[in-house]
Amino acid sequence: MLSAENTSPEIGAAAPRVAVLAFGAIEQHGPHLPVGTDWLRAEAIARRLAEELDALLLPTMPYGCSREHMAFPGTVTLRPSTLAAVLEDVVESLRAHGIRRVVVVSTHGGNWILKPTLREINYRYPDIDLVWAGGRVPGEDAPPPEDIHAGEGETAALLHLRPDLVKGDWQSLDAPGTVGQEFLDYAGMERLNPAGVWGRPSRATAEAGRDALEEAVRAQVAYVRWVFERLDREG
Repeated sequence: MLSAENTSPEIGAAAPRVAVLAFGAIEQHGPHLPVGTDWLRAEAIARRLAEELDALLLPTMPYGCSREHMAFPGTVTLRPSTLAAVLEDVVESLRAHGIRRVVVVSTHGGNWILKPTLREINYRYPDIDLVWAGGRVPGEDAPPPEDIHAGEGETAALLHLRPDLVKGDWQSLDAPGTVGQEFLDYAGMERLNPAGVWGRPSRATAEAGRDALEEAVRAQVAYVRWVFERLDREG
């Protein structure tokens, strides 16, 4: 494993193919834990990953997006655009030195901007593979999702809303998932199924589409009302 403790010539001679980049946060963690809890966890996880992968370990980014904790002393936050720019700049630096594979780790849920930024970088640079470390191996950790795109759910919705727009032999397009949904962050849909379907449209019915729509609206209305009531109560 290489790290910031190595010299530039040592890193150049080793020519690592993979780098590990971790993001934490500096934010309150109650009266019993340090504000650096997420940063310390990210640093520990990244080091072990880099050891296992024989990768270049980059210094862990301590600051993250912690706006929701700013009422507590010691919290430091970045704008999402700032954190996204950090990821982009680091990846472009690594790319300039021939490192094309980067494993991204985050121990703070508020760093949500990293995921869509990773996805955009992957599609912008076909020669780069940014991998989100928190994925699951299909069939080993969890079964792959069956219905993600143009499958039973969406076909049922259109059979209910606009059956005139459901075209062709849609009953023969079944293509259940074989990988986790996060794989789409690394590869386009065409590499999974040239037809662009992830699911089982053959199972779709207009009645199921109607029921799903009504349940979605019911649940969303209930949630929005609950949020408004809670905000009014807390305000």
